[in-house]
Amino acid sequence: MGQKRNAKLGKFSERAREEITFSEKLPTFEAMQSIEKSIRAYLLGFLVFEVLCFSFMSSGDRFVQMQWVNFHHSLWADYLFQGLSALAEIASPILIFGYFYWKKRSFAFPFLWSYAISTTIIQAAKHFLFPHALRPFAYFKSVPYAWHLVDGVFMNEYNSLPSGHTSAAWFMCFWLVLLSKSRWAAWFFALLAASVAYARVYLFQHFPLDTAVGAFIGTGTSLLVYYFFLLKPQKHD
Repeated sequence: MGQKRNAKLGKFSERAREEITFSEKLPTFEAMQSIEKSIRAYLLGFLVFEVLCFSFMSSGDRFVQMQWVNFHHSLWADYLFQGLSALAEIASPILIFGYFYWKKRSFAFPFLWSYAISTTIIQAAKHFLFPHALRPFAYFKSVPYAWHLVDGVFMNEYNSLPSGHTSAAWFMCFWLVLLSKSRWAAWFFALLAASVAYARVYLFQHFPLDTAVGAFIGTGTSLLVYYFFLLKPQKHD
């Protein structure tokens, strides 16, 4: 009997140690208060972006929207927006996940969940909800207008809505804001994510609506994952 009792106590203490180790990996309550301020600033930046997007869309039809963006081009902008667009490709989330796993493991798997969920929603929307949504190059094929196309950029024609690059940018920047715990960093990363969105329109890959929806998906999924994986457990403690 004594041996069985000791074995049960040993298992209980081991489980207790695991729970303590896990709770230590979660941000402290004071840290969460600081993080919430940075997230509020980031979400405000997101709302500003959405308002600007829909205000711009209300100014004219798709041709007017794309004509305005396309008209304001230059060689330096071609290189700049190619680079910004590349930031939202697969290498960036892999690098960020690797950093989180190495330095901030409590963020690593929520980040991965956020990436998986947002990507699944984006791809489902592209291929099942809006499979016939044409990208600008295909949409304006019959329009007699000399569009500026950036050299070296492949012109996709289908699966325009929503923008996967924009979603990835807003989701990644959300977690970088969490890491920084700074409101100034929140505004910087919101501006960076918005710049990626503009780059997708500038490169003639998406319409402004595509980027607005992509930003909503990327930010929304990150916010939900943040709440259920980090904020809610912390409140229960």
